[in-house]
Amino acid sequence: MLKDRSYDTFFRRELFRDIDLAFAGLLERLAPDDPPGVFLAALLVSRAAGEGDVCIDLHHWAKQSLRLPPDDRGSIPCPGVDEWMAQMRSSELVGDCRTDRPLVLDHRGRLYLQRLFQDERFLAASICRRAMAESPPLPAISHDDAHILLDRYFHDPLDEDSPDWQKVAALVAVLKRLCIVSGAPGTGKTTTVARILGVLLEMAPPQPFRIHLCTPTGKAAARLRAALTEASRRMDCPVAVAETLKALEPCTIHRLLRVQTDERGFYYNENNRLPTDLVVVDEASMVDLVLMNRLVRAIPEEARLIILGDKDQLASVEAGAVFGDLCRDAYQTAYSSTMQKAIAKMARIKMDSSSETACQSSAMGDCLVVLERNYRFDPKMGIGAVARSINDGDVENLKRVFRETRGQSISWPTWRSRADHFKGLAAEARKGYEPYLASRGPEEALAKFGRFMILCALRLGPFGVSRLNAIVMEALQQHRLIGRSRPWFPGRPVMITRNHYPIGLYNGDTGLAWPDSAGRLKVWFEGEDGDLRAFSPQQLPQHETVFAMTVHKSQGSEFDHVLLVLPDQDTPVLTRELVYTGCTRARRQLTLVGRDDMIDLALSRTIQRTSGLVDALRMGEVTAG
Repeated sequence: MLKDRSYDTFFRRELFRDIDLAFAGLLERLAPDDPPGVFLAALLVSRAAGEGDVCIDLHHWAKQSLRLPPDDRGSIPCPGVDEWMAQMRSSELVGDCRTDRPLVLDHRGRLYLQRLFQDERFLAASICRRAMAESPPLPAISHDDAHILLDRYFHDPLDEDSPDWQKVAALVAVLKRLCIVSGAPGTGKTTTVARILGVLLEMAPPQPFRIHLCTPTGKAAARLRAALTEASRRMDCPVAVAETLKALEPCTIHRLLRVQTDERGFYYNENNRLPTDLVVVDEASMVDLVLMNRLVRAIPEEARLIILGDKDQLASVEAGAVFGDLCRDAYQTAYSSTMQKAIAKMARIKMDSSSETACQSSAMGDCLVVLERNYRFDPKMGIGAVARSINDGDVENLKRVFRETRGQSISWPTWRSRADHFKGLAAEARKGYEPYLASRGPEEALAKFGRFMILCALRLGPFGVSRLNAIVMEALQQHRLIGRSRPWFPGRPVMITRNHYPIGLYNGDTGLAWPDSAGRLKVWFEGEDGDLRAFSPQQLPQHETVFAMTVHKSQGSEFDHVLLVLPDQDTPVLTRELVYTGCTRARRQLTLVGRDDMIDLALSRTIQRTSGLVDALRMGEVTAG
């Protein structure tokens, strides 16, 4: 059993991380007489949190054996579920929702770290209250007036048999305190939110209507700002509304909540609410459970909350898949009869009532809108058809799409060996990066750098970030496009990998090394306000070269041309969501590099993160109801 083996052995065998071992060791010192199943569960739940799960299900692990590597023929058996549950309930280290103990076991057999359990329950309760509450007061508006206003903002022609989901989203945002909008790239999420803001600004009382826009990363905030500015130019709205939209300054969630320099928390929290009437969260699929909970708790109960994202995209790196769970709960229900009547009267849209018989309505269901029409991609060809085939897990259709569209916006080159593969990769990289390296200044270089990017699934290995960055650098040096000075040279792209709050650089921010007007090498970043910020290389927090980046790190970004490189051997991260996210980072051109069998494997697997958020949301509705 666990207590009979040394923790050093477990660490050497790479079953658990050192932090998992330290946590279990602490618990064993606190309760040395507890049965071994308690400490084994502690190891598993700690490791799971590091892998993105909020909890573990003891039913899943019961009677399984944790196999040690081939050079050690032993294994670590897990107890049967009844025995294990009894061990957990007998321990003073394990509590339920009413206790404050290191581990929490719920009635379904899910085991949590205390802090993640509290975050999940607090978030679920807050979301349910918003979903079920009456909308904040706005001046009374007749159904006819609402129809005229919505028609002015949402006038794009659509098929008669397809509802204008953008208009529905606007009405949901008017009627509800919570509005969740999911859509693939190209479905107009940013355009939709710009028009929603226009509608709300026209309907708002005379006093200022306080709006805050936030995203997980600075790059996403800059993209949101540019998109809103462009959308405001095209909208049929009063000058005052357009000027208000142009003046909005999207920022990171950390900046919005004002992270304290000692990193102990945020200035705005449940005891000091953010002064706002509306908060918009973009790229929400990247937001983990802990951060989403902190954000939602800092927003006043009477304020509106609009959450935008793509339910099919990769979840956050940290624990939780909050946006996916919110959509999954709401997507399985239909609009209530009350909401359907409101949509019919105020938006002049008749919903398909047949869905009512297939799904039960819920408060969460009334808050969700899934945008289906794609304005950027044709769903029957090119990148749009690739994305749809991936989401459907349809490998044969994916291959057909590449055969029929090859040479236009998508390509799937094949190489006979790794040597040929890397040679072809180097040629593509040189062609893709040469334009930005020929720029005359940092602003032009940053703009052009965003046109091409190599994405991959892994950090290490022959097809990982480190290896691909080395291949690209060697190719660019051979053609004298970059210098051989190390580590800094003009044109070096870097990504920040650790937050540095005092200077305002955060994990995921991307910059370029480029000489300033005096010839001194600086590292330039685009700020959330669109302006350039320059730092000396010595000022930067932890960072890495980024001619290639992982698909996870690319979230919140888009590039004209994406070269997606998949490994030639199986790995657990190779999933449908990863391939979908990587492919949909491309705006105009996609090059997919991967073996047929690896694509088959990836599309056959979906990410299943363990959490109790969906159940907690449903329980919250029942309790509140």
